[in-house]
Amino acid sequence: MTVECKKCINNTNNPSIVINDDGICNICESYVANFNKAALDEELLFLKSFIANKKYDAMVGLSSGKDSSATLYTMKKLGFTPLAFSFDIGYTRQDMFARSKLIANNMDIDHETINIKNYVGENDKKSFMRMAELYDKEENDDLKKEFKKLYYDSRKVYSTKSDVEFPFVRPCQICRKIVIKAYYAEAQKKGIQIIAVGFNEWTGLSNKSYSAIRKIQYIKSKPPIYIVHLPYLLQRNLADVSNILKEIEWEKSSDEKFINTGSGSCYLARACEYKAKCMMDFNMDTTRLSREITAGFLTKKQAKTAIHDTRKPDKSVRKVLEEAGLI
Repeated sequence: MTVECKKCINNTNNPSIVINDDGICNICESYVANFNKAALDEELLFLKSFIANKKYDAMVGLSSGKDSSATLYTMKKLGFTPLAFSFDIGYTRQDMFARSKLIANNMDIDHETINIKNYVGENDKKSFMRMAELYDKEENDDLKKEFKKLYYDSRKVYSTKSDVEFPFVRPCQICRKIVIKAYYAEAQKKGIQIIAVGFNEWTGLSNKSYSAIRKIQYIKSKPPIYIVHLPYLLQRNLADVSNILKEIEWEKSSDEKFINTGSGSCYLARACEYKAKCMMDFNMDTTRLSREITAGFLTKKQAKTAIHDTRKPDKSVRKVLEEAGLI
């Protein structure tokens, strides 16, 4: 029998989720035990210490969506002179780049589209190929077991430092490895230490408290880069973001929902989502949306609405990766 967390939408179809006797999942349980608002207040002061009188003192990831657009606006309001940027890996919606540039220009902020295929390593390419091979397989009970095992095992190699060849079920996991490398290198090129992103969840558990800032320092002789999950740092909710969007006159594109799964702007996620749900009996984005519920950004009802409609893709995983030039 499938059991769902009373607080979020995590459920026991996900092999990494455990529900306790009170009906709360292991993620929510850990969050309640370790959340510390005072630690976030200290991190906000740390972030503001990087405001500087120079051309750019921060970079802000911009996808043209609601969260990144509100984050860009907020960084400028905090006193930063940000450079907005959009990463192009070949399988994101191409209309987002022109739209992102327009959003940034409307705030009088410079914008760059950055091709990050140079950050795709040989093992990343092998992982993409193995992902294509996995999703090519015929659906049966054995494949269901394989999907769940790979999904669970992938958590052990879900690290920016792990240079592994692995057939990730969830595309965000391999993309994250590539994007983090690109964050670090691009910020170093520009002499910037702060990268703000519109993620509505924590970066991780640090010093027994959930953190909004992650330090990256691959080269010890160079300054570290700090990735800031700004909405989480400021403890925003969806209503807060909606108010900002009204102020900047932001409008969603005609074919996207206000609250999306990863398939809203990513063709690779769109190609993976339906088959993965059929094989594992839960939407892969349940975990991300659940963290947003746990953090107080979304309600359970809003998250369930976002994952309700999972449609068959018009392109296979292999086709998307071939068109992106990654396999």
